[in-house]
Amino acid sequence: MVDIRTVLLGLAFVVASFAVALAEPATEERPNFAERFADARPIRVVLPAPWEPSSKPVLTVVRTPEK
Repeated sequence: MVDIRTVLLGLAFVVASFAVALAEPATEERPNFAERFADARPIRVVLPAPWEPSSKPVLTVVRTPEK
């Protein structure tokens, strides 16, 4: 005998496929790549020069061997 869950799952797939088939296609066109990012601000990261020390102190951990 067929399990009721299997029947309901199959019915759900049939209903979902009808919903997808009957859905209207998207009419709104997306802007192309250049138009989407034309107004975006560039991300600028200011890094310290290699010869300058970092402004944040560096935490160093020294492990001593256990006795």
